[in-house]
Amino acid sequence: MYYVLLESRDIRENLAAEQYLLNQLDFDEPLVLFYIQKPCVIIGRNQNALAEIDMTYAQQKHITITRRQSGGGAVYDDLGNVSFSFVMEAANKSFGDFKTLTQPILTALHRMGATEAKMNGRNDLFIDDKKFSGNAMYKKGKKMYMHGTLMFDVDLVEMTNVLNVSKIKIESKGTKSVRSHVTNLKPYLDSAYQTLTIEEFRNQLLLQLFEAADLKEIEGKRYELTEADQKEIQRLVRDVYGNPQWIYGEAPKFTIHREKKFAGGLVEIGLSIEKGKITALKIYGDYFNQKDTEEFEALLIGLDYTQQSLENAIAAIEFHEYFTNISEEEFIRLMMDK
Repeated sequence: MYYVLLESRDIRENLAAEQYLLNQLDFDEPLVLFYIQKPCVIIGRNQNALAEIDMTYAQQKHITITRRQSGGGAVYDDLGNVSFSFVMEAANKSFGDFKTLTQPILTALHRMGATEAKMNGRNDLFIDDKKFSGNAMYKKGKKMYMHGTLMFDVDLVEMTNVLNVSKIKIESKGTKSVRSHVTNLKPYLDSAYQTLTIEEFRNQLLLQLFEAADLKEIEGKRYELTEADQKEIQRLVRDVYGNPQWIYGEAPKFTIHREKKFAGGLVEIGLSIEKGKITALKIYGDYFNQKDTEEFEALLIGLDYTQQSLENAIAAIEFHEYFTNISEEEFIRLMMDK
């Protein structure tokens, strides 16, 4: 395994670096990235930014907003959080298998004293029945990454203030607020790790992953971004992660709105019907997908708004590649409001 310690504290640059390394560079072993950023909110690929974030508060507090390539829900990061990403070949990897791919991180945390840390639900890491890490996946061609957050000493008040969490999501977890459902790792680690800076915490995680005593032992496994790399990363920031069109998009007005929480995640549908046909469709949510939702939406535009028409169209595609762990029947019932 190789590693990259990203020096930027801008989430847009860090996500761009992750995408660049996935798309452009080939390594003969998996790659692990660690990155830290100033206050920011990162929404999932399929989410509606305006519904997930208190935009006025974010602007007042200079909190950066961007959208990532992977699905899942919105997360708040600040300088008390370490993000990680495993970049690897997609062959023989099960998309959505968070339990297997987060195990190295859990093992590292157990060694550092957080022995009760565990996977809970579809993609979160918990300790003491509270979430400290959200994880997501993205697949492109023969490669994929799984990335996640690790809340070491995050400002939970700021997190609560800026995130507008769906009432459905809160109720499904049996909690009263975002803040009551999350925690920082710091108090659960052995005392020797509780006084670390965020960079020192990151380095200790790295050493645990490599089972090394110090960074000099693994220096040969480090990849440092070149000037050419940085140039391409800045292009991605300009074209994608810093582009308002990518971040916010355009939310057309719909005549029908439906929303439901499934085992595979929250699905929100905006729908317009004219003369019995689907004329507009937009799907939001924190579900995971291997293929673009926009491609799926285009397949349904123009269809008769009947159960049979939807069943026929969906039966002709690999539905699970668009919605992981959500069945065709569940989706059609939501579309038809049954």
